[in-house]
Amino acid sequence: MAIDDPFEYLTFGGTFGRAFGILFDRFDLFMTIAGVVMVPFCILYLSVLILLAKVYVTEAFDPDFHLTHIPLLVLTFGVQVLVYDLSSVIGQGAITEAVSQIYVGERPEAIECLAKAWRRKWSLIGSSLIVYGSLFVGMMPVYLSITLAIFYPNAFVITLVVLVTIIFLAGFVYSYFGVVLTSPAVMVEGFISPMKGVKRSWELCTGSRCYLVSILFSLWFLTQLLSRLLQNMFVMGGIQDALFSFVGVAATVVPIALSFPMHAILQTVLYLNLRVGRESMNHQVLSGDLANDASPASRFRNDDPGAPTISEDSLDYRHIPLMDAGDDVASTPQHQEQTLSFA
Repeated sequence: MAIDDPFEYLTFGGTFGRAFGILFDRFDLFMTIAGVVMVPFCILYLSVLILLAKVYVTEAFDPDFHLTHIPLLVLTFGVQVLVYDLSSVIGQGAITEAVSQIYVGERPEAIECLAKAWRRKWSLIGSSLIVYGSLFVGMMPVYLSITLAIFYPNAFVITLVVLVTIIFLAGFVYSYFGVVLTSPAVMVEGFISPMKGVKRSWELCTGSRCYLVSILFSLWFLTQLLSRLLQNMFVMGGIQDALFSFVGVAATVVPIALSFPMHAILQTVLYLNLRVGRESMNHQVLSGDLANDASPASRFRNDDPGAPTISEDSLDYRHIPLMDAGDDVASTPQHQEQTLSFA
């Protein structure tokens, strides 16, 4: 796909339009990567469901929903998110590589993109464990408080559940949408340290959370709408059938498989768009990032902690006031005196 102006700053509609255009133009490439990713996800997800069914579900022949199933639903959702990310992190990296190559006018291939993502697997997996593992651990108080309220219902416990849930949701939105671009940052800029990718995402997302929330929430809503539609059409039983039957699992996995490439493309477009808006990133900078496998960051940045820096982490060439410094030098008496002597 030849993008007319890949380094223009995109609005809300422009971001979705760019992502959908890239997806439909190279649909075969992205669905090939998605197909590779869905194999380990399905294996892990089915294994987790079987384990949860064996441990928690005692009403095997009772399709009715009970309040005691709520902790199971919360835990299943958390495990699904964690398993999905860990099993798809290489595919996300491969799609990020493909989208970045499309931005600089190249025509990527699936094997090439997967191979490059595989070379950075430890950084990608480590950063994903930090991000989604932390969110999963943060969900545990909600899970425990809901379980406590189910078996020991009283006003104090119910109030506690409401407070813990509100605090978790507020912290989740603020934290997640600060680190949501970690995988694209690791893949494009080649960070070896997972924490550097997390910090880079936080740096880019600061001040842009409303933009990120509106874009990614819209995609999540569409995915959930498709999932509910499939479950209402094909799942005839209760909540247990939706979770643990073959048709119910298929109704969950199919929307994920369809939305996975779009989600990864959208994350990459958001990451590149924020760099365009904040750092005036251009073709030369992105090409340098993609070609520089050895460096942990852009070749236009200095990540040496011992080097003199303006910020704590890095010195970006865009932050050096070259014109201002030149004006200051030109205005000094010494410079004027030298100019007169030459004249």
